[in-house]
Amino acid sequence: MLLALARSIVLALFVLLSACQAAGSAREAAPPASEAWLGEPAASEYASPSNNWKESGAMPKRGPALVEATMPPDAAPARLVIYSAELRLVVVSVLEASESILMVAKEAGGWLQASDASSITVRVPAETFERVLARYALLGEVVGRDVRAADVTEEMLDLDIRLDNLSKARARLLEHLAKSDKLEDTLKIEAELTRVTGELERLEGRKRFLATQIAMSTIRVELNSRHGGNEEPGLVVPFEWLARLGDGLVAGTVEGRPRKPSLLASGPDFEPPAGFLRYYSNKELVEAMDAGDLRIKVQRHTNFDEGELAFWKSLARRALVETRALAVSEERELGPEQALLRGTREVGGKKQGYVLVLLRKKRHVYTFEAWGPAERFDAAFAELEKSGRSLSD
Repeated sequence: MLLALARSIVLALFVLLSACQAAGSAREAAPPASEAWLGEPAASEYASPSNNWKESGAMPKRGPALVEATMPPDAAPARLVIYSAELRLVVVSVLEASESILMVAKEAGGWLQASDASSITVRVPAETFERVLARYALLGEVVGRDVRAADVTEEMLDLDIRLDNLSKARARLLEHLAKSDKLEDTLKIEAELTRVTGELERLEGRKRFLATQIAMSTIRVELNSRHGGNEEPGLVVPFEWLARLGDGLVAGTVEGRPRKPSLLASGPDFEPPAGFLRYYSNKELVEAMDAGDLRIKVQRHTNFDEGELAFWKSLARRALVETRALAVSEERELGPEQALLRGTREVGGKKQGYVLVLLRKKRHVYTFEAWGPAERFDAAFAELEKSGRSLSD
């Protein structure tokens, strides 16, 4: 009897010892709580998404280290960018330029979005955006360019996730509604179903809008606009005479009454073309006209700090382009201290020709301006240039 009791005790001790060893091994294999990923979902919850989410049509669920778990390091979603641009062009004819802008847009697969007297807005496929912009820049002189790119990749990713969650929530609500047998529960489910459906439709609309903006870029072109929006004019200089260049061309600003030169103040010297009459003269200004619509204005200005010809020519060009919307067609030197600018401007729907000759002297700068209807101006241009070359102190 004693022998049987001893055997039972030995067997019980052996079983107890085996159990303790197994528990110890399990504790060693399990990671400490500080190293575990708290709240990590089961591996089955992570679908294996396509490297390009747009092709798969569905987004993976949110979760830490999702990129490391499901995507190779060099695979990232293609960036989704909305491109838009605003151009300010100085052109000879607003109407002709508008027609060209629309034609280029249609050739690229785009369409007209809006148009008014001085601007036109078009939509073009995103892949043609840069090419279309380059063609528009050739239509005139670019005096302003603003290109914007809005990256909406994250917003589109978030929309896909929210849409997926809302679709699943709506499906569950429909299941509960089908099983509901109490009026109170049915009303609550229907109210929630209405809310979820409304949010689902709103997000779907937002996604469609963004997809359209991504696919079709927007380009707005302002034609012969002095400056955009509420901005200040582009040219601000302390020389008032520069701001007055071209005022006769645009506003017809000329002296209304004739005035003969005095003995002591005969004004700038030049030889007017045949058929022109000098009808106004003072110390700083001479104006002449022919029997038609061609006008000449010659002025003398102080040459501050003995400024170089290149300085005055650069400012004069900017003034004419930015404040008079003159489409410059020719620019050349007539001599070491003399330069010519020629251009065209549309006034009242009619093309007007314009030329400016600058003569730089040590103490003074002389300006010779001539303008008139484009056809008559072009016919008389050689004589007008000859007259401008005759400027002297």
